[in-house]
Amino acid sequence: MKHILLTNDDGIYSPSIPVLREALARVGEVTVFVPSHNWSAAGHTKTMHKPLRVHKVKLDDGTVAYTSNGAPSDCVALAMLGILSRKPDLVVSGINQGANLGQDITYSGTVAAAMEGVIFGLPAIAVSLDSFESQDFSYAAEFTAHLVNIILVRGLPPGVLLNVNVPAVPREQIRGVVITRLGKRIYSDVLVERKDPRGRNYYWIGGEPPSGVIEEGTDIWALANNYISVTPLHMDMTDYRLLREMKKWGIGKR
Repeated sequence: MKHILLTNDDGIYSPSIPVLREALARVGEVTVFVPSHNWSAAGHTKTMHKPLRVHKVKLDDGTVAYTSNGAPSDCVALAMLGILSRKPDLVVSGINQGANLGQDITYSGTVAAAMEGVIFGLPAIAVSLDSFESQDFSYAAEFTAHLVNIILVRGLPPGVLLNVNVPAVPREQIRGVVITRLGKRIYSDVLVERKDPRGRNYYWIGGEPPSGVIEEGTDIWALANNYISVTPLHMDMTDYRLLREMKKWGIGKR
């Protein structure tokens, strides 16, 4: 039986954990290893300047889980470096509350955990639900288990992870699954300046939730049209077209 590592960036109290763990348990042995608190928008963090602690806890359904004060990517690294007696065969990160689309992947702790799995040579999936309020993870969990089953049979190329985003609509309204490319997010961040009780300035980065360019074939278009989006991401971010062009620039000549 294959061993699946389940992690997230929403922390041990995420309501998606028991739902996704139950769905994945039909496919393989599942170990839950998640941060002790929320790490949303943490990016690909690697903790090197403070100690990492690991605790065993029991979920509401009695399942034993591991939790750490580290980031989502730390949880995957700890699992792979020896905390678990048996190394995983695949990493599933999620189900995140809120979509991870376009440039979101550079901020996302959910995607970062999947990236860490890829760095260790494992196939990995990051899964997000397009809602911050919905508590219905059932269809997203079922689809994730279905996709995991396919990947365990077919595999993924080295250096590749899948970024999955599921519409937060009733399952009968989901129109299907599309394989997508990353779209372009539009951020509406604003700087909020306030003063503390001693009169010193402090700042929040606020603003409206991001939107995006709805272009057919992208992950943003898919969610806007009630499709599940599956985007293959490669860890090699080299721009090969520009690489060829830059060789003509004569940069090495002085």
